[in-house]
Amino acid sequence: MRKLKLYIVDDSPYVRKSLVRVFKEIDNVEIIGDSANVKSAIKFLSDNQPDVCLFDYNLPDGTAMDLMKFSKQTNKRAIHIIISNFADEKMKKVTLNAGADYFFDKSDEIDELTELIERLALEIK
Repeated sequence: MRKLKLYIVDDSPYVRKSLVRVFKEIDNVEIIGDSANVKSAIKFLSDNQPDVCLFDYNLPDGTAMDLMKFSKQTNKRAIHIIISNFADEKMKKVTLNAGADYFFDKSDEIDELTELIERLALEIK
């Protein structure tokens, strides 16, 4: 059985490490990389094809929207999940309308995010 390849981008080292720790515990999930900014994420995405891209909205050198645009050009089948500490309905609507598959408030929807990753890992073929 193939594993779900997950890539994480968040500028907070603490958040990145926490997400990696949580998702490594899920059966059938492989964390294939993580980055702290748009520049290193674009370099990674140029050479890799994750099944799921988990992007923090606000990054030091851009936004998740920049990354999602690039990722969708290079990997049309990837699922894009956007997370933010500063989430509101307007931001959620804008990101989903721009092509994100999911949007979560990382300050209070981590359980829902984890459940989604678990479900996607079960569905991978």
